[in-house]
Amino acid sequence: VYARGELQLGILIEEMRREGYEMSVSPPRIVLDEREDGVYEPWEEVTVDVDSEHSGTVMNMLTGDRKATMTESQEVDGKARMKFEMPTRALLGFGPEAATATRGSAVVNHTFLEMREHAGPLGIALEKGKLVSSEQGKSTSYALNMVGERGELFIEPGEEVYAGMVIGENSRQADLEVNPVKAKALTNMRTTLKEEKASFSAVRRLSVEDLISYMNDDEVIEVTPKSVRLRKKVLDAGQRQRAAKSKKQQREASKK
Repeated sequence: VYARGELQLGILIEEMRREGYEMSVSPPRIVLDEREDGVYEPWEEVTVDVDSEHSGTVMNMLTGDRKATMTESQEVDGKARMKFEMPTRALLGFGPEAATATRGSAVVNHTFLEMREHAGPLGIALEKGKLVSSEQGKSTSYALNMVGERGELFIEPGEEVYAGMVIGENSRQADLEVNPVKAKALTNMRTTLKEEKASFSAVRRLSVEDLISYMNDDEVIEVTPKSVRLRKKVLDAGQRQRAAKSKKQQREASKK
């Protein structure tokens, strides 16, 4: 399936889901142009209008791991307009992140610029660490109260989960195996210390469009008429650890 950005893909997948289809969606890939003198990829001209107080934040987000180059910057009456040139694939997920970082003041527009030589791998900081369920069953408030201390949750108590399913975002970059179905031990003793109230921050709900730009290379979106879930391609934790170790070794070897 070919599409212009995650919005078109999200609309297509959502329409098929409502028609009763089930599918697994892998991470999107940019269409490359292989020529005799090398591999070329599409580049975009990106224009960002934002409050001046957030201009530095936007600049750091784009010129770092996303490999953007600033070509123009203007500031008038507390508003800043910045123009960048960057690889199209580096734009995936930037819109929601910019809106959050600038408190909704950023307006992002982009248009195709030209085909340029491949810019190489993007920064590893763009890959988010995930909270991955290690068990199958129904999530509990007791378990999610503890899991929520490690990051941001995507599910609420009472939702069905399975091993390999992504249930949240880790506060650290690495993936973390957690048990969201653990139940509180029952005793016939009632004390002040035993009665702990389960409370955690609001659950973050991601749409199909959000998940397309959010998932890592080792993940897929599981789409059914009743639910949309993010999970690992390989559900077995042991196999995932071996694959991650191999990927790290390859990355270190490429730097030498």
